[in-house]
Amino acid sequence: MSARTGRVPVAGLLGATLLTVLVVVSVAAPLLSTHGPLDQDLGAVLRPPSAEHWFGTDELGRDVFSRVLHGGRVGLGVTAIAAVVAALIGLVLGLAGALFGGWVDTVAGRLADVQLAIPTIVLALVILSFVGNSLGPLIVVLVSGSWVLTFRVIRGHAQSVVHRPFIEAARLSGAGRRDIAVRHLLPSVLPLFTVAFTLNASAILLLESSLGFLGLGVQPPTPDWGSMVAAGQARLDTAAWVALFPGAALVLAIVGFQLTGDALAERFAAGPRVSALEKEPIS
Repeated sequence: MSARTGRVPVAGLLGATLLTVLVVVSVAAPLLSTHGPLDQDLGAVLRPPSAEHWFGTDELGRDVFSRVLHGGRVGLGVTAIAAVVAALIGLVLGLAGALFGGWVDTVAGRLADVQLAIPTIVLALVILSFVGNSLGPLIVVLVSGSWVLTFRVIRGHAQSVVHRPFIEAARLSGAGRRDIAVRHLLPSVLPLFTVAFTLNASAILLLESSLGFLGLGVQPPTPDWGSMVAAGQARLDTAAWVALFPGAALVLAIVGFQLTGDALAERFAAGPRVSALEKEPIS
């Protein structure tokens, strides 16, 4: 086993562990929090980390530890929803483009090109300025800026598979497009889909936090890692903990996604799995 091959499972395990820990503590935030995330104590403003306030307090006397935990519920929750929706859109459009070709593939490809031509931040400014910074429009922005990666990965691989002899054999045996997609194309693209989903989730979390940092994401007083970092950046010299801990949580989550995605990519480096028909040609 090469050194490179030996390192990948360790990196993947580390990434999965980071994500698992962050998800668990975020879900269990109401149980683990020592204070309410919105509770203000003007007599304890900008207190450094202590036995009472493990991560210190912010400019309103709110407990940073509790806000980091609850901020994970918001950030990771929004990321999960947007990543699933974007992945499903990319999967369906990618498979449809490869199977049907023609105008279906052309329209899907042009939509992807248009999306890539519009910076996501500009799209966010336009959408959120018209409809407000609520959760629904935020998820729409995140999905709009992230489905293209999955679409291009799935479409490219599916187009290379759809003309292989085992697919032609399935067509000749009477299989329709739906059967071909479900029984043959879907198993073939699942490894690539998994890798794309993991890496895309990292990009979505970073985008969600960036929008929060710019004031375009989840609105105060709801805790969000990006907005918490923005609120603490002006006090880095006197109260660095206000921005340090939410920033560290964000970095750990992104590193977790990236390590997991890289490990999955290495795991499937030999090529996506193929369907049973590809392994055993139809007689």
